[in-house]
This record gives sequence, C-alpha cells and structure tokens, in this order.
Amino acid sequence: MHGATLALPEPASGWRKAVVNLNRALKPVVAIPAALLVVAEVIVLFVGIVSRYVLHTPIVWSDELAGILFLWLAMLGSVVAFQRAEHMRMTAIVGMIRPEARLFLDVFATTASFAFLLLVVRPAYEFAADEVFVTTPALGIVNTWRAPPCRSASA
Repeated sequence: MHGATLALPEPASGWRKAVVNLNRALKPVVAIPAALLVVAEVIVLFVGIVSRYVLHTPIVWSDELAGILFLWLAMLGSVVAFQRAEHMRMTAIVGMIRPEARLFLDVFATTASFAFLLLVVRPAYEFAADEVFVTTPALGIVNTWRAPPCRSASA
C-alpha cells in the first residue's frame, strides 16, 4: 500500500482550492532542492571517501558538510513524503480499515502532524537562535545550519 490515499475530487472553490493550489506550487520549491541535496550528498561523500582511502589525504570538512546536508535532506525529504501522503504510518493496519475510516485517520494524522509542528516552532526557534553563537569546527560556519528548525526541537 505504497502512498495509497483516497482520491478526493478537486475542490471547486474557496479556501480548499487555495490550499490545494498552494501545495501544488510548493512541491517543486521543496522537491528540487531535495533532489539537489541528494546529488550534493553523493558527491561530497564520494570525494571524501576517495580522498581518505585512495589518496590517503582526508578532507577534514567533508564529513561535517555531509552531516549538515543529510540533516537538511531529511527535513526536506519529510516534507516531500508528507506532500505525497507517503509519510510514516501504520500502513498494514490502515490498509485493513474501511475507506471512510481511512479518510478519517488520514485527516487525523495530518491534523496531529500540523499540531506537533505548531508546538515545536517556538522551542525550535529558540534552539536555533542559541546555535548562532557556535561555529562548526571544520567549516567554521554558524551552527544554526546544523540545527534545522524541525530537528532542533527534538535535540
């Protein structure tokens, strides 16, 4: 049951149509940087591995940059998965439920996710603001880049 959701008719007008159009417009804004991050991650890791194990001259900053890229990839990837209705859930159980109940659970899961994001915005912002005073050891950049807002609330 890969990303299976109930096909809902397009909203005719009003705020629902605006939300659908906004989501449709934001898909490439998130998906393109996520795809570029995958490419950058592969390149950085490959160059770091070749440098360390083939040339025997490790690039000090490659592991640090790979970690930062991976965190951002995870954040953007979760947005892409959420937009595609492929976010983590109990698909085995959801697949056994009637379509009407499945629709309710999809709405409930989306509402719960949104409520969680609202709850973590302030602590995430405060954590990221505190990280402005810390710099990464190898790259020497502000540590806020290593603390994306969604991750920082759980750190």
